[in-house]
Amino acid sequence: MKPSRYTRMARTMMQIIKRARIPPYLHKRSNHVFTVWQHLVLLVLRQYEAKSYRRFVDFLHECIGVQQFLGLSRIPHYTTLQKAATRLSHAVLQKMLESFVMHAKIKKMFAGIDSTGLSHGQSSYYYTKRAKLRKKFVKISICADMRQQLICGIKIRHRRRHDSVDFAPLLQQATRLVPVRIIVADRGYDSENNHVSAQNLGISRAIIRPKHESLQIYKTKGFHRKNMKRHFDWESYHQRSKAETIFSVIKRMLGEYVMSRCIITQNREVMYRIIAYNCYRITRDSLLILGVFYRANFFNWFINWTNCPRI
Repeated sequence: MKPSRYTRMARTMMQIIKRARIPPYLHKRSNHVFTVWQHLVLLVLRQYEAKSYRRFVDFLHECIGVQQFLGLSRIPHYTTLQKAATRLSHAVLQKMLESFVMHAKIKKMFAGIDSTGLSHGQSSYYYTKRAKLRKKFVKISICADMRQQLICGIKIRHRRRHDSVDFAPLLQQATRLVPVRIIVADRGYDSENNHVSAQNLGISRAIIRPKHESLQIYKTKGFHRKNMKRHFDWESYHQRSKAETIFSVIKRMLGEYVMSRCIITQNREVMYRIIAYNCYRITRDSLLILGVFYRANFFNWFINWTNCPRI
């Protein structure tokens, strides 16, 4: 029987968890009812389904394949998953996020940086305007590989801040994993300091769209910004649109709002959502490769079968 999509995602998550070297139990004296691995897989699947804890537990009763793969003797209570999501630290989730880059075997990264926002709650735009409420949001800035569209670094903020501030920290997260060859960003990150930071990290090309394109080069401030205007590579810069594709997939599939109320739980929810997207992306790419392989084998078999002599 062909495994379901959830079973394949659970198998991918187990590979990532083992690659990140996360222990099955956080403490030797904890009640060994459920492992940390089971909690992580279930929390990621919850984000993939964009369900609340209560609805996801009801949904889990129908997923027999996931129960058998994880070895669940019984379904956990929804408060068990809620407490596990808060208990697991940000460092554990960051280690899992970095393990996706190693799992994808990325040697040199074509990186792209961009940011977006996730709204609080599910209030509609009409109600917000009619009641004159302030629209709150969680700002997330990511650094992703533009070739495989995998997120390798993230910065979460809960207040308004300029995009340029998060450029250097995101680059440092990416360069700790693999060498970055090219970095692309929109005009919100146009700054001489960002060009200097990229050069100090060993990045050969930083393609950042200038703020004032019609301004003459001799009026532009900064040596690197002037040089970028003289030799701007539009073909490589257009790869930055894949960052918008990543945000579109996350918001359409996993939801464009956060359900949590506290800042700590909101950060955890965003991290689980990013991990769920990476897991979906790797599982989808592996299925596409297998599909092309099987179709190619079938095509070769069909050609040989039609060319063979008949008796």
